[in-house]
Amino acid sequence: MEKNMVESDKITGELTLAPVAPEHAKELGRICFEAFRSIHDKHAFDRDFPTLEAGEGVINFLVSRDDFHGVAALIDGKPVGSNFISFTDPVAGVGPITVDPERHERGIGRALMKAVIDAAHERGVEEIRLMQDSFNSRSLSLYASLGFDVREPVALVQATPAEVVTDATVRLASTVDVAEMNELCLANYKVSRGNEIGNAIKYGFSPMIAERRGRITGYLIPGFLGHGAAETVDDAAALAAEAGKLPGNQARFFCPLREADLYRRLLADRHRVMKIMNLMTLGPYEQPEGVWMPSVFY
Repeated sequence: MEKNMVESDKITGELTLAPVAPEHAKELGRICFEAFRSIHDKHAFDRDFPTLEAGEGVINFLVSRDDFHGVAALIDGKPVGSNFISFTDPVAGVGPITVDPERHERGIGRALMKAVIDAAHERGVEEIRLMQDSFNSRSLSLYASLGFDVREPVALVQATPAEVVTDATVRLASTVDVAEMNELCLANYKVSRGNEIGNAIKYGFSPMIAERRGRITGYLIPGFLGHGAAETVDDAAALAAEAGKLPGNQARFFCPLREADLYRRLLADRHRVMKIMNLMTLGPYEQPEGVWMPSVFY
């Protein structure tokens, strides 16, 4: 367990940082729900985690994954916040970071961010990314002060089962598709997300592919943790329409606003923009090409 000395003067009680343990999960799930509820309700946005059970579920899921590193903030041994970082593939993705709303302005968030950045650097990982709610000026300032740059404004989109006319067919992906999906990922993102794609199939995230003439020309893993890539806007539109058949939050995905043709197509197909976020990066970054739909991590 590591004592945080840098910010301790701002905190009543002793702040320590420790790996997230199973016994922390329930309280950290409650904090996750309350933290997102308070900021989203304040700005009148739909909640990312609509129920307490949803907050608990995501924390339990991340704690169970050996490719995620979780850090708990404890004051006098009691959990008051947490942060996670994904080491699934070469690029590390940060989040969710949450602090008990009653403990804001005490340096806990900064300590949690420094902890996951240090964890990445200890593993030799230099490319670190996250997605930031644009309406949350506090988190934007925190991440910028730690060296993160804003790279891309991104819309969170609620998909609807739109009627589209393309020559692509859409089906669920299977493990035999992973290598070809990752080839498209490498072409568009310039980095491998092969493990992430494989895990999406393993954990039942409903990854889907678009095919034309027997060749994969697009894929989409719906939901906050998912991402997608495609050769054409038509391919992406076919995938978005299919994602719209999924329930609730599962039918969400991200669209970079500077992908103007894709964004206009999604609006024309009556998909709904929920909010705007910022893709932020620390360390080396190569701008994606083609049609790409990032995850809540990058």
